[in-house]
Amino acid sequence: MKLNKFGMWGLSSLNGILMLVFGIIAIAFPSLTVAAIAIYFAIAIMIGGLILSLFAYRHRNVLLNWKTRLIEGLLSLAMGLVIVFNPQSAAAFLLIIVGLWAVFIGVVFIASYFMKNTPDLTKTFGLIAGLVSLVLGLIIVLNPFESTRFVVVLIGIYALAFGVFTMVYSSKFFKGPNDNDEDIEILE
Repeated sequence: MKLNKFGMWGLSSLNGILMLVFGIIAIAFPSLTVAAIAIYFAIAIMIGGLILSLFAYRHRNVLLNWKTRLIEGLLSLAMGLVIVFNPQSAAAFLLIIVGLWAVFIGVVFIASYFMKNTPDLTKTFGLIAGLVSLVLGLIIVLNPFESTRFVVVLIGIYALAFGVFTMVYSSKFFKGPNDNDEDIEILE
């Protein structure tokens, strides 16, 4: 199969282009992005719950714990429906969990600062990372509804940076010293 250099660049930078689009949407419309992510998550939960419920019901004569699996599937369906009808609250709840985890990690890193067998540079880095994690975690936990928009904007900025990096890297990777428009032989 033969592809020219532009075709290879275009294929390899498609992910970067998609990340740029996602980043722009996330920054411009953070509330819409939060709701869309929550609804996507809800649909995935509902599909999993439906499959688990059907599996448990169809194999009720074979499975010993089919009732447990059926209940788990039905609860997944119900949780998915709750998220679909109230995506902002579901996103805030999930973000509270992330915030609590960030607080926990921050406390662990700060505690590691006081350990005796750690090099000074590692201790300092751990203290800084711990303080940043602790502060951001507390901000998220104490104000989850506003934090969702903030986190989505941060994700959007990351997506923009990743998209630009991917496109720049792709253009440099497929550009050789003798750059011309000849076809490149691709081995399969």
